[in-house]
Amino acid sequence: MAEQKTLQLNIARVDGSLFMGEVVSVTVPGSEGEMTLLPDHTPLVSALRAGTITLRKADGEAEEFPVVSGTLEVSKNSVTILL
Repeated sequence: MAEQKTLQLNIARVDGSLFMGEVVSVTVPGSEGEMTLLPDHTPLVSALRAGTITLRKADGEAEEFPVVSGTLEVSKNSVTILL
């Protein structure tokens, strides 16, 4: 069985990290609408609007984080979200 591809995700605020680890997908409330990021996503920078960030781990477990606003950067299977 082939190994599942993942993204390295870091969700941070000025007072510390909310999540840091590998995920198979992350769904965010982008400024132009909701978007789901998967491994090998094209590089991207986007503003985030109010909503929920949903991440899915390789074991199928999902976690959600509320967001009021923020910034997202995707580069080389790495996603950084600053809230």
